[in-house]
Amino acid sequence: MSTVDEKERAANSLGGIIRAMFSDLRSYWLNAEGYQKLLYFVGFLLLASAIFHTCVLIITSGALEGDISFRKAVTFGEAFGLTVCMLSWFITFLPQKRTLWWTLSIVYAAATFIEVFLVTLQVWRGVPSHFNFSTPIDAAVFRLMGVSISLHVPLILSILVLSFHKVTAPTSLKWAIRSAMVLLIASLGFGFVMITNGSNTVGLAGQVKIPHALGLHALQILPGLAWLLMYAHYSEKKRTQIVFLGIIGYCILMAIFAFQALNGVAAIDLELPATIIVAIGATILVLSLFWAIKGLRHKTITS
Repeated sequence: MSTVDEKERAANSLGGIIRAMFSDLRSYWLNAEGYQKLLYFVGFLLLASAIFHTCVLIITSGALEGDISFRKAVTFGEAFGLTVCMLSWFITFLPQKRTLWWTLSIVYAAATFIEVFLVTLQVWRGVPSHFNFSTPIDAAVFRLMGVSISLHVPLILSILVLSFHKVTAPTSLKWAIRSAMVLLIASLGFGFVMITNGSNTVGLAGQVKIPHALGLHALQILPGLAWLLMYAHYSEKKRTQIVFLGIIGYCILMAIFAFQALNGVAAIDLELPATIIVAIGATILVLSLFWAIKGLRHKTITS
């Protein structure tokens, strides 16, 4: 076997693909603009907070349920940390409007840090962070959280609008970003429902926070699927088809859980038709991930 063949085989091995992934991640950081690095820094800080509070939760044997559980500090740090990192990454593929991105990134970075800080502060104080008007301080904290959430909107809307214009990304990733941003907007809508309802629960048992969380995490799952497919041994047409399958599966799951929540029905209280729909959506989503991983394996074997 020639040296060239050996190098090509090493590059296409599973280890080579993993090294390529880490190399690309490092490249995203090194080539990021200052406003992106600001967002990344805040995201890493919030993820570090999530890890720290996970340790606190384990050491103290704290409860996983309830409004004052350290679980809230963990979930908010994780969700907001990942969200800000993904939004920063998306900007990589959008027109580099420095004034716009610097302005929106500073506002978003401050707002998301304040939001998680206030939730974490209330957890450490041993009082509920949301819908808590028991004291003037608690009421002020909750209102400030509402203001900080509203300040997230300009950056999110700008990325959403520009993602449907000029995007310097493969077609598969382009549609993953667009769909993720639409679902993020839907997530904000469910958050608004919870605020106006004065509770996370609609009716007797409708948990609106479930479709809200699904919308948030679409930001990692769908673009993550597209990014994984970039290293698979498929044509761009097939990558796009697999991404569309993932989008369809994810939207089905989010839609059915939103339907359950808004009708005051618990997520686990599924009737037969809803159960079938959930099974179809989950199967489609899992299959899209399976094909992405299979593409990596196929590339390794056939190299």
